[in-house]
Amino acid sequence: MRILIPTVDYPPIEGGISTVALQVSRELARQGHDVTVVAPAFPDMENFDAEEPVRVVRFPGYALGWLRLLPLLRAAWPLCGETDCILAINVAYGGVIGRLARLCRGTTYINFAYAYEFLKFKGNPVATLALRSIYRKGLRTIAISRFTRENLIFFGVDPERVRLALPGANQASSVAEETVLRVRHLLDLHDEPFILAVGRFIPRKGHLRLVEALPLVQEKVGGVALVLVGQGPERDRCIEKAHALGIEGSVRCPGYLEDDLLQALYQDCTCFALPTGEDEDGQVEGFGLVFTEAHAHKKPVVAGRSGGVVDAVLDGKTGLLVNPESTAQLAEALIRLIEDPALAAQLGTAGHQRIEETLNWARFTEQVLSDE
Repeated sequence: MRILIPTVDYPPIEGGISTVALQVSRELARQGHDVTVVAPAFPDMENFDAEEPVRVVRFPGYALGWLRLLPLLRAAWPLCGETDCILAINVAYGGVIGRLARLCRGTTYINFAYAYEFLKFKGNPVATLALRSIYRKGLRTIAISRFTRENLIFFGVDPERVRLALPGANQASSVAEETVLRVRHLLDLHDEPFILAVGRFIPRKGHLRLVEALPLVQEKVGGVALVLVGQGPERDRCIEKAHALGIEGSVRCPGYLEDDLLQALYQDCTCFALPTGEDEDGQVEGFGLVFTEAHAHKKPVVAGRSGGVVDAVLDGKTGLLVNPESTAQLAEALIRLIEDPALAAQLGTAGHQRIEETLNWARFTEQVLSDE
């Protein structure tokens, strides 16, 4: 099948939607489909694109905000006549192109839904009508969690046209011991256990709550470090809070890391934690791919009970869910995993089994295309 993926989220852009676009395109190519991705242009991406198993067409103008739809449409439209199906990774961009292609050329398209990209328009009647039309005319809409599916239906999308498909992670390869030692040296980690968090530093991710919980954890179990990987507006606040609490020597905020070093941290951490919650605009985590990354490395997870996270982490089975507003609950869950290695191993193994059986890109992509 000839498949076109027009998207504004694709490497080097980071984030869950970009990961979906990248991994689905790779898996489709692995299954033998002829895949073309139309993505934003950034410098020095030639080598990356050349190594991908798909054709990558870059368009300029990513910095235009909502108007980036126009250069995306210009680049993608000539390709619409050469495709059997369009995957609309972003409803407001790929979905618009899919709707136009359906109207003008009868092309089939499939929408993807996460949560916030349509929920933020529920108070805008014009945008709501436009999005409902895009969802209605698509072959189906893929909801990445039960939370997303329920909210799509509440938004006005026909339940019969919404398919639940949980994303996941690739199987994790073992990282060489020398790489583990290198990242420990880089972050000045010694033999102490450490808690890992990976994600953009924004309030709803809960990085600040982790910093606040660390003294409670240390009071109970002794020397424990906290490694927060990523960038974002909350990073400086986390560093300042660590200094205010007198735990700056136990908190590492290295920014972005090369993938081999990041994988080494996943492999070496005691547990993974990100107490995701809801921000003041009502935005929540649609699923939480970082939790499946941790599971791929057989790590137990502590997460905030909110949004689609309850599908990514099964409470008491693959991790522990806590009230994202409760520092005490968060500290208690972390202490429990550190003090009980057998429980931590049990949860991590169960999480890894989910990756093998259901939460993986092969299974997800099959569900996207299947007519059953």
